[in-house]
Amino acid sequence: MTLRKHIFPAILIAATLAAGGCQKMLEEKPNSFVGPDGFYKSVSQCVSALNGCYIPLNSIYAGDFMISLEATTDLAFLNSSQLDAKFEISPANPGIGDNIWSLCYQGVMYCNAAAYNIRNATIPDEQKPALEGEAVALRALYYYILTSNFQDVPFYTEPVSNLSALDKIMKIPRMDAGDTRDSLIRELQRFAPSLPQARTSDVPQNRISAPMAYMLIGKLALWNKDYATCAAAMEEIRKIYGQLAQYPLSDTWFRNKNKPESIFEVQFTWSATGLKKTSTVAAFFTPPKTSGTSTYDGVNVPELGTLANPFNSITPSEYMMSLYDIIDPRREMILAYSYNGTWFKRPMGSNGTGKPWMGPKFWCPGMDNIADGNNQKVFRYADAILMLAEAANELGNTDLAMQCLNEVKGRADESLRLDTYPGKNEFLEEVKAERARELMGEYGRKWDLVRWGTFFQRVSETTALEYQTIKDNIRPYHEFYPIPDKEVVRSGGILTNPAYK
Repeated sequence: MTLRKHIFPAILIAATLAAGGCQKMLEEKPNSFVGPDGFYKSVSQCVSALNGCYIPLNSIYAGDFMISLEATTDLAFLNSSQLDAKFEISPANPGIGDNIWSLCYQGVMYCNAAAYNIRNATIPDEQKPALEGEAVALRALYYYILTSNFQDVPFYTEPVSNLSALDKIMKIPRMDAGDTRDSLIRELQRFAPSLPQARTSDVPQNRISAPMAYMLIGKLALWNKDYATCAAAMEEIRKIYGQLAQYPLSDTWFRNKNKPESIFEVQFTWSATGLKKTSTVAAFFTPPKTSGTSTYDGVNVPELGTLANPFNSITPSEYMMSLYDIIDPRREMILAYSYNGTWFKRPMGSNGTGKPWMGPKFWCPGMDNIADGNNQKVFRYADAILMLAEAANELGNTDLAMQCLNEVKGRADESLRLDTYPGKNEFLEEVKAERARELMGEYGRKWDLVRWGTFFQRVSETTALEYQTIKDNIRPYHEFYPIPDKEVVRSGGILTNPAYK
């Protein structure tokens, strides 16, 4: 794993709290490293250390990661030379796997140091659990990404404080992903009660609260097919968030930041004169533009402005297009056939049977060249309700399963609700389809397909039939990424990639 020698003495520390508050700190790059002996002497210093734990997320939740999780699935593809989009990844050329491995272990290292030093900080003991719990939840997020992307990975929670510890950690073998998840679940269950029992939007600076810990418990438990643990965690979220109907669908658009339905978002910002922390995600979801104008595929879209320079856009699959009833309002959010009543050129092609563009849920008003300041949505309440529907169905609680699935369907349109329980397998298939309708673009579709054990089959039956490159290249082992060769060498051969041989 990538561990820089100037970091191991202690955690990366952000600048002290200023007028902009914690959110500004999360947007700024820290410029110093402080050892634990000179730090962790006040709550504000502990918070500053925690802010450093968030920083790798801005580099993880970016355009390439979106492609790997949403545009290599049954829902969409990207006609691009990008390795991940073409399934041309290997241990020698791991595509985004290289950055994900390094950045996640960087985040793990920051969280390990923060958790350890907060436990030993010279602050009142009653203030420590919530602070340590924030580091624990962030560490679980990094391991959730790692195990979902690579399956079995090295697992450690000790701070790297000296060369001896560094040498030991670099030689840790891959740990069974199920065991890693079980360990994380136990730790999250321990700290979740100490975190704020509130919606993220009600927590200052949208910091991690208990629902984020419960969401991670549920995600990890679903991977392990521990449906009772998932259901219990989702019920805790329901106590805090209430009825889904109170949260408008428009709040799910990426431009609408930190709305009450949100459980966790990666914070981005852009302004003409101020601080810039941007992604390129919107550039992969925006229709092509006529240079120097606000005309996108023949339609004037003033809100997008004249400065955007979109990439070749992610293309929805025929399967994705087939999922939406014509009355489903999410159809026009996810799939852009028109704008303000005017049809784009591409959907009108081929005698009106052309493909739509990806919709306004992902667009960024005022995008500057390829940079957008939208937040990236990672977890929100509708996801939790659909997870509970899936878990309840597996546990035989059909009434709860139907209630949850219809809560999501009903928010879109009451006429979309299921009248009767269709059977266990049929219900699961409907949950899979509903997760696609509701959550497309929220960094989870590939992982859903993999945990259901259907990734290779579903992609082969959908996008591979539309995009020859996928048909030619996809293999069953592509459900997980290979550990980069350089990490295998650094471990002295302890890390291996047997599936990629």
